[in-house]
Amino acid sequence: MSQLKTSLALAEKYSAFYTGGQIQLSSDGKKLFCECGKEIKVIDLQSGRSTQTIGEAEEEDITRFILTRDDEYLILATQNQLFRQWKWKEEKTLVKTWRSVHNAPVTTLAFDPTDTLLASGSADFTIKVWDITRGYFTHNFKGHTGVVRLTTFHPSSQRLQLVSAAEDYTVRVWDLTSSACIVSSQCHASLVTSVAFADGGDTMYSAGKDKVVCVWKTDKWKVFKTIPVLETIVAVFVPLEFPSLVDEDDDVPKFVSVTAKGEVRVINVKTGKSEYSNSCRLSDADLDSDNADAYVTQAVYSSDINGIILTTFDQNIVLLSKDFTSEKQLCGHLDEILSVHFLGEEDTHVAVATNTDLLKVFRRNTWECQMLQGHDDIITTLDVSGNFIISGSKDSSIRVWQLAPDTGFVTCLAVGQGHTQAVQAVALARASARPAFIVSGGVDMTIKVWTFPGDADVIPMATLRVAATEHGHDKDINCLAVAPNDKILASGSHDKTAKVWAVNDGLHSLTLLAVLRGHRRGIWAIKFSPVDQIVATSSGDGLIKLWSLSDFSCVRTFEGHDSSVLSIMFITNGKQMLSSGSDGLLKLWQIKTSECVKTLDGHEAKVWTVAGTKDENFFISGGADSTLVLWKDVTQEEEAQKQEQMEKLVLQEQVLSNLIAEKKFVRALGLALSLNKPFRALNILKEVMKQEDGDKQLEKLICKLRMDQIGSLLKFCVEWNTNSRNYYPAQQVLGLVLRNFLPQELVKLPGIQGIVEGFSVYTGLCDHCQQESIENSIVQKRWRWIGPVLCKDQNLSLEWQSSGSQRDTGTVDAPRSLKKDSGSKGSNHGTVMGHPGDTGSELREMEGICCCPNCQWQEGQ
Repeated sequence: MSQLKTSLALAEKYSAFYTGGQIQLSSDGKKLFCECGKEIKVIDLQSGRSTQTIGEAEEEDITRFILTRDDEYLILATQNQLFRQWKWKEEKTLVKTWRSVHNAPVTTLAFDPTDTLLASGSADFTIKVWDITRGYFTHNFKGHTGVVRLTTFHPSSQRLQLVSAAEDYTVRVWDLTSSACIVSSQCHASLVTSVAFADGGDTMYSAGKDKVVCVWKTDKWKVFKTIPVLETIVAVFVPLEFPSLVDEDDDVPKFVSVTAKGEVRVINVKTGKSEYSNSCRLSDADLDSDNADAYVTQAVYSSDINGIILTTFDQNIVLLSKDFTSEKQLCGHLDEILSVHFLGEEDTHVAVATNTDLLKVFRRNTWECQMLQGHDDIITTLDVSGNFIISGSKDSSIRVWQLAPDTGFVTCLAVGQGHTQAVQAVALARASARPAFIVSGGVDMTIKVWTFPGDADVIPMATLRVAATEHGHDKDINCLAVAPNDKILASGSHDKTAKVWAVNDGLHSLTLLAVLRGHRRGIWAIKFSPVDQIVATSSGDGLIKLWSLSDFSCVRTFEGHDSSVLSIMFITNGKQMLSSGSDGLLKLWQIKTSECVKTLDGHEAKVWTVAGTKDENFFISGGADSTLVLWKDVTQEEEAQKQEQMEKLVLQEQVLSNLIAEKKFVRALGLALSLNKPFRALNILKEVMKQEDGDKQLEKLICKLRMDQIGSLLKFCVEWNTNSRNYYPAQQVLGLVLRNFLPQELVKLPGIQGIVEGFSVYTGLCDHCQQESIENSIVQKRWRWIGPVLCKDQNLSLEWQSSGSQRDTGTVDAPRSLKKDSGSKGSNHGTVMGHPGDTGSELREMEGICCCPNCQWQEGQ
């Protein structure tokens, strides 16, 4: 914690994976497929994490999907009336796409027992049966007068029969052999939502919104009994094993019904009565609410896990055991995240407040979510100390919660009523393991101090007692903080001021110590330094200010965010700060230098909150993009990596020196090229050229290089060629490369365009050398050939200019430049080579002395 942090890396993202619609479980019960807008998310039920995303993001919304029984293929039906078949295991592959031939979107899909026939029902009132293997539809059934909402095949592959239900409130049975409707029944007075087969397909149960279950005998497709349930039914099924409290010794048939209100019942077919029931609601029913009778939206039974998976109206997923008790809860969509904190002595849980009245507590290792009811309106703020949580809500109340370390369950200890309007800020005392008091503030502009309940007061649930109330500000109170010694607290408000208060003994009153003025907008966050007498504030003006508690003056101002700074926290023993803002960024600040050392971009909208673990190895942020982002401190890893790279570099430098000393020039040059050391490579070439038969040795050296090494060497030569001291080795290398490698090979080098342009500006031969040197003629020919090949391969156009008439040798001058402006103006780069700024070259030209590389080399001889 004392080491300054320099970098945070994104470790994990927890974002929406279910936004309403359909879910389906894989046959092994390990993967859950969830509809999420234009994609399908695959969730590992054990880890609670999304493992795959299937679908085309640019396409229209998915209206329906279905998984084959062998879990091999996933069929998607989209809004633009297309079917897409995906092979999702191992490598995700789109196998094929075909039109649905329906005149409206597909609303239901069903496979037959052999997975070769696919039935699709549509909003155009028709049903089509597809042969998936051969890729065409075999049947087109018409008869319904409403949108088809349900299709299912008879479980026996010998009976090619299809059951359908539509918004015309009829149930129809289609025979695929005769391609006719053999039964049309109006046994239900409303939409049929579910059917289930039992006794090997001899019995069928159908249920719907008319609050009854019809029992069918499928030999003649007659309804022989109707059982009233008196609630809207979402699903019916016959499980492999009933709850342990149900007597299974008798031969009386039973089935399970799931109602929209969240009641799961075992119903005796003979008596029509419920033998066992349990409620799976996560919150109490509100009779005046629109969702009072629409809490559960879908229920799926899995024979592999012998359990039920429910989806709720607020995009939560609940896994029920065979006894209908909640075994696991997953939050499919977080909505806007207002506050987040790590919870527990070892930070094993994460407490989250979103746009809901449920407190959500996640287990970090599995992302299993406890959704705790208690508040009657949206929870706006949280604070955590150890195993204790304090929550404030728009229902004008605060609640105290406690995490049980052994079980991991969270329970409500106490509730406090006293504010007249929404609570927007809460804070717990910090000096002891069990907080001494609670502070709250909100829209009513008052600050309240509450005594924390003792161990003896929590059973039954305690009522918090107000110890002190103060009129704190002239506008809404947005934030509160308690000093580490519990002697001072601070408040921030929309009135652009922060106030520092002394907590008197006995908690009977608060004494105003100072008013901190300086921000130009309302204050969103306030925090005390853990070690220094400093309090930090952040505001809507995009500034963070540090205030001294000795004289209450502003000692530092941090500028960097483009908009409101919504959350701040001290880290590294008060030496650094981490902030988040409306610009969607997190910033890491060095307090001593007032410098932003790192900016983190992991959100797509404003970041309301940020928190860290006690060891400060992990941080978590949440915001308006409904995403929790987990950040990891990677300072030590990066420093170790840098140290390792430095040690490796030193070792390679030593190896390079040894190779040069041992005159192993091929390996030395290759190592210099891989280390990107132009100067060392130049010295190696010069050393080779000093050897006896240096030209031949250099040519052998060039020929032993790989093509990627040739490309790197030519880039070095472009740089050397601009310097009058180093151009000779560059010209030698260029000549050897052009003699020994074909233009067709050279144009394939990465960056060849820049290499050609760089050499073209500084390279040329005089007429004398073109006439006298056959080898240079070959070089010039190949230099000429590179241009057309480069134009052909890379769609470039070179401007070639010959000096004088072309001779029989076929030599022409080098290309002057690419057609785009090369940036050289007024330079004397024609047939005579010169270097800009090379006064010696200019004087030699004035004296009539040629200064092309070849002539200078001959003059040196």
